[in-house]
Amino acid sequence: MKLNKLVASRILIVVGFLVGWESLYQTFSHIGDPLFMISPDHPGGADHSWYHVLREGVGSVATICLVLVVFFGKDWFRTRATWYLTLIALIGYYAPFWVGAPFNPALAAPTWDAELRHILQAAIPLSGLFLARKTFFDAESAPS
Repeated sequence: MKLNKLVASRILIVVGFLVGWESLYQTFSHIGDPLFMISPDHPGGADHSWYHVLREGVGSVATICLVLVVFFGKDWFRTRATWYLTLIALIGYYAPFWVGAPFNPALAAPTWDAELRHILQAAIPLSGLFLARKTFFDAESAPS
């Protein structure tokens, strides 16, 4: 296998998702954990937070699957439009790691180790996406 930009991008995407495996596992491990319950006075019940954790986790898995299908699927999956859609999906997946932190410290990662993992988890796949950009954009001008 020749190491070209698409192959290198695929490696970066997979490595980034593997770096994020622990974070994704932690997300799902909150479901059913009594430490992740909210006030019993909440109208949805004290365990309603578990629903939101599940929703976040399933959305994360869906984003990962979408990106993997685009990068490892048929060549015609990789177009200018799918590059932008993948960028939007990855920004939607990774932005919550930092968007709230400057405004509310409670929304920051709990430790510097987790913060570093979040940075790597996002930077590696995003680097892969940008490395593959030309491959996606040139695909539309290539003869079919």
